Amino acid sequence: MIHHNFKHFLTIILLIFTLGVFISCQEEPDKIKLMVISTAKGFHGYYIANGGSINTFSASEDAYGIAVYEKELEDVDYLEVSATTEDGATSIEIKVYRNNQKVKSTQKTIEDPYDSYTMNFEYTIGEEENSK
Repeated sequence: MIHHNFKHFLTIILLIFTLGVFISCQEEPDKIKLMVISTAKGFHGYYIANGGSINTFSASEDAYGIAVYEKELEDVDYLEVSATTEDGATSIEIKVYRNNQKVKSTQKTIEDPYDSYTMNFEYTIGEEENSK
């Protein structure tokens, strides 16, 4: 009887261990961070994740003349971004981080700050690995 109970106990321990290993092996979703930065003036724009709905954003410059928008996203395979500066901005930059590593960015110094400038940007998850 004790031998039979011990076998059940070992079976349960093995099952719990196997289940724990399975759960820990499941991948966490990639965390994507979108950052838009402008100098001297603010901006407005939108992003679309995975071909879904349009999400708008805007930012105004702070006391140091920098406007920043940040958004963390999960389960994103494709990201489309468009940002337009206000008149008077001197630069704009769009950056994407994947799991806290910068994977793609683009920057533009605006030569005629009296005109607004629109920057369009696309990111597909993993494209940084394919370009190596």
